[in-house]
Amino acid sequence: MRLHFFSLLLLTVALYSCDNKKTYKYVEVVQEESNLGGTDTKEKEAKPIKAAYDSSAYLEAYQNFCISTKVNKDMQASLGKTYSVPKSFKLYNDKGVEISNSVFFADKDKREKEIEERIFSMKNTIQDAVDNSKKEKAETFKQTASVDSSQMRELLKSFRQKKDEYSNDNKIWYQPKSAPIYANANGIYCYFCTENGVPSNLRFRLQYYADDWLFFKSVRFSIDGKAYEYAPMKTETDNGDGGYIWEWFDESLGDTDKDLIYALSNAKSAKMKLDGRQYYKEKGITQEQINSIKKTLDLYKAMGGQY
Repeated sequence: MRLHFFSLLLLTVALYSCDNKKTYKYVEVVQEESNLGGTDTKEKEAKPIKAAYDSSAYLEAYQNFCISTKVNKDMQASLGKTYSVPKSFKLYNDKGVEISNSVFFADKDKREKEIEERIFSMKNTIQDAVDNSKKEKAETFKQTASVDSSQMRELLKSFRQKKDEYSNDNKIWYQPKSAPIYANANGIYCYFCTENGVPSNLRFRLQYYADDWLFFKSVRFSIDGKAYEYAPMKTETDNGDGGYIWEWFDESLGDTDKDLIYALSNAKSAKMKLDGRQYYKEKGITQEQINSIKKTLDLYKAMGGQY
């Protein structure tokens, strides 16, 4: 009889606890790159947390934040980029009051450390996916790639080659010899790399060197009488060298850029207008620069790349 009563009591307590769970809201605060330059701080969409106590809700929220931070770091390490960076979080109770900075309990620091150790010691599964993808890509490349060795040998005479000493994938970068070596010079060109012999990461770089800022955010082209526009995701700036400034972008090329790049590579005449915050600058594109872009595309394809 006593055992039956004790079991009934436990069941009642458990049911009571489940029925009395409250709904909290977890809101992650992230930092993202702005389309106009710089960064924006944003709040992501709220996610519900079911918990009986503020302390339980807080620990689940803290775990969510640690997971987001870990995923972000893994993406940065494996892919070289992230879309947003977790900065903090907010926790709202069932009455809509923000309580993330007002929840205190005896072993809070210890529990936070336990969560951190557990989450941040997990394996980088994104890297595993990247490595597997590279192996599959290399195998497919060996079986299907069409490589023009004679054209490749001839084109390589016009390129600088630099091995990436910090890569385990035998990464080698190919950059036209006519392209500026440093950022403090005007230039426009394409370049790419190979990883274990597989061409990848075809890139487009433009750099502007002058004695006054433009803070350009887009570039308009006139190529053989036809207009094109390129809006980079991000432009970089620096200054020095006796008061001179330099601005540039350096980005991977996608399918949406094909029309522009192929038009440039086959242009008879081309010029560009760099649109800044208040001013613009028109610059001609030399035949040497045009030929450089064409040779880069030709080498990329001769080595088996597809674009």
